[in-house]
Amino acid sequence: MSTTGIILAGGHSSRMGENKALLKINGKTVIERIKDSLASFTAQVIVVANKQEEYRFLGLPVVSDKWIEKGPLAGIEAGLAASSTQKNLIVASDMPFISVDLGRILLEELNSHQAAVPEMEGRLHPLFAAYRKDAKVAAEHALRNNQLRIREFLNKLDTAILRDEELKKRGFLAKDAYFLNMNHPDEYQQALKLAAEEEGKTN
Repeated sequence: MSTTGIILAGGHSSRMGENKALLKINGKTVIERIKDSLASFTAQVIVVANKQEEYRFLGLPVVSDKWIEKGPLAGIEAGLAASSTQKNLIVASDMPFISVDLGRILLEELNSHQAAVPEMEGRLHPLFAAYRKDAKVAAEHALRNNQLRIREFLNKLDTAILRDEELKKRGFLAKDAYFLNMNHPDEYQQALKLAAEEEGKTN
């Protein structure tokens, strides 16, 4: 079954002070890194962004939120509405080191669940998670009722929560870098350092 990677690029980046998705790591913007990772194992990639012109350079379809100023849930709804596939992987645009292996595991869970979300060290990661297209109905309902908490939305779905131990059994060993969200300038500096270390290992 074909799959879609959906990059959510709708945040204000207020804590970073500049657009997080367009910050560069090793000469490539964060959103390009995510696009390249997703393109390696999904059939298509789309971007959800309200400032569409900023992302035209990617050469990808760019769609905007239908529900304005409603946070990440509005981005999930817009992405699922625009997707032409049943299986979808949602990724926030400030995660420069996403795991392809974990993405594949999450998408596989959609054979028997509406959503699949990793939980690492007790923390859910709904913005690196897989959603079936029919989850859009629950997202729309929540948005209409101004119920914007993602955890509440997940409770309305048949959601598989994949915890550390379950993922280890499947051969996935988590690294902190996989779930690094760059919200502050110091986290961007951390990402630059991690990328430099990785490059040092491969050279």
